[in-house]
Amino acid sequence: MQNFQEIVDTLEADLKIVDATILEFAQGKSPLIQEISEHLIASGGKRVRPILLILAAQICGTKSSNNHHDLAAAVELIHSATLLHDDVVDASQIRRGKKTANAIWDNKISILVGDYLFSIAFQLMVRCKNLRVLDLLAKASSVMADGEVMQLQNSNDVALSQEKYFEIIFGKTAVLFSAACESGALINNRPESEVAMLREFGKNLGIIFQIVDDTLDYSSQTSVLGKEIGGDFFEGKVTLPIILLYAKADETEQKLIAEIFAKNFSGNFPGNFPGNLPGNLPRNLTSDEKNQNDFAIILALLKKYDGLGMAKDMALSHHKLAVENLKTFPDSPSKQGLLTVLDHSFSRIS
Repeated sequence: MQNFQEIVDTLEADLKIVDATILEFAQGKSPLIQEISEHLIASGGKRVRPILLILAAQICGTKSSNNHHDLAAAVELIHSATLLHDDVVDASQIRRGKKTANAIWDNKISILVGDYLFSIAFQLMVRCKNLRVLDLLAKASSVMADGEVMQLQNSNDVALSQEKYFEIIFGKTAVLFSAACESGALINNRPESEVAMLREFGKNLGIIFQIVDDTLDYSSQTSVLGKEIGGDFFEGKVTLPIILLYAKADETEQKLIAEIFAKNFSGNFPGNFPGNLPGNLPRNLTSDEKNQNDFAIILALLKKYDGLGMAKDMALSHHKLAVENLKTFPDSPSKQGLLTVLDHSFSRIS
């Protein structure tokens, strides 16, 4: 069985083309655009979404067409644009172990450059001259924005249903994984059955990716994860481990959990939310404001009820579905590559 780095090494030539395409297009009249684009490329991202698109195209027969490179670059640009915007929304200072763009420059520049990256992503999508792909990625972009808004509106709702949680993470994360895989089939004019299977594979993998992200926020280390541990907690953001914990906790514990998350959320968004949102952009809590004792309480409750284990079990169920999704395809290096990315997404520690 290959590991993820071996997949990256195998696709090195393709990924270099993707990076070169991004830098070629990310050249506006303002030097800051290229500077921030280079910062994003140099920040050590795993390029999971472009890798998925390239492997999906290969499993469907791509040999020499450059369409998959342009689309892989477009998908990464969409992802990078959302990261720039997300770091502003979350007031993040560190990502992948390095300072975020908004920490180096400022929020205004990050938002505007994010907008620019979105626009050139669509230029690259148009170059492939496939209306179904353009429609797919355009819809995925709108679903992602919708998912982020839904998450913000439901941030400190500790009684959030699992159904709503999965609706949110499909929008904010899984839809782009799904679209990347589906695009690989569409540009090769594959049968609808194969298109559907790659779409579902990407969706299940994306769900796994987000669930694991949510568990790592309570179980990893800053030096490993590349960003502050407990970020979701200190923002008052309710994720799957907390949803599962709240459902298992007794009435007194539920009240305590609700109070803690409400306090954290109000600390990041002073004032009434969401009616007064425009004047209440999130801010960074100082180290004095961050209540480590509250964090310890939540960690203890997660351990008591195995909240992280329950979340990982749910990720495992989607792993099994994703494996089933690929059974329609014959064995090949590209199929093995997709399975390796799947295993990496499930077992990753950062």
